[in-house]
Amino acid sequence: MVEKNLLTICILEAIEQSTGCLLCYLWSKDESRLMEHLLTNEVVMDPWFREKVVLAKGFCNHHMHLLYRTAREPGVLDGGSFALYMRSVVESIEDLESLSHKSLGALAKRRNFGIVTRRRTHRELLLKLHKTLTHAVKGEQACPACESLSASDTRHLHTLIKMLYDKDFREEFKSSNGLCLPHFLSAIRMVDLGKDKESISVAGTLIEVEQIRLHLIAHYLSEFTRKQSWDARDEPHGSEVNANNMALEFLVGAAGLYCENT
Repeated sequence: MVEKNLLTICILEAIEQSTGCLLCYLWSKDESRLMEHLLTNEVVMDPWFREKVVLAKGFCNHHMHLLYRTAREPGVLDGGSFALYMRSVVESIEDLESLSHKSLGALAKRRNFGIVTRRRTHRELLLKLHKTLTHAVKGEQACPACESLSASDTRHLHTLIKMLYDKDFREEFKSSNGLCLPHFLSAIRMVDLGKDKESISVAGTLIEVEQIRLHLIAHYLSEFTRKQSWDARDEPHGSEVNANNMALEFLVGAAGLYCENT
């Protein structure tokens, strides 16, 4: 019997309500809540968190855009919180002109060198310039939003694996929509196959459910493409209309999933 607690209840809820990967369902819910939380005065005015944002030079591309869109939603105070983050980041970027002045000056002085020497020296100085500017612009730490979501995702993965050691839950899991491929691989890595016989059953269940999902999506894609033909134009549409979205989410997971690792 699976012990009921906040984490196991989240997993059970995701199985009931998700239309695809249950862990992506939880990831997306956590991400939406996180974006709203990051724009509260409590977080924006926290000097420790602002320092994390500065060291990361903001957020990753995905979360920078998502936070911006969230900041423009009704009820948010004119994007003021987003602006405070951006101000801290922009002010933390060093003077690019001063940083590059020495390298550009060195390039200008080498115009009278031989063509081979000049090209080699130019290449070395340009690489040094790029390295200097990259250090000034790129963050020293990972995206704070990605860090938070990754930690939450790891907790959910550990909880799911622990639940799968219960035989009754394994049967319940077989009726779910399984996992996206990225979460599936993460789950398999967490299973200690040398632990006991139950570990083999856990891995086997994960693979079995994944294979069923794979066949279903392949079938829907086949039907979707078949019904694009002229001779099938009058056939009624069914669940295959969602084939592209199902395939997308199955293959890569929720938007932004593991984006720090790519």
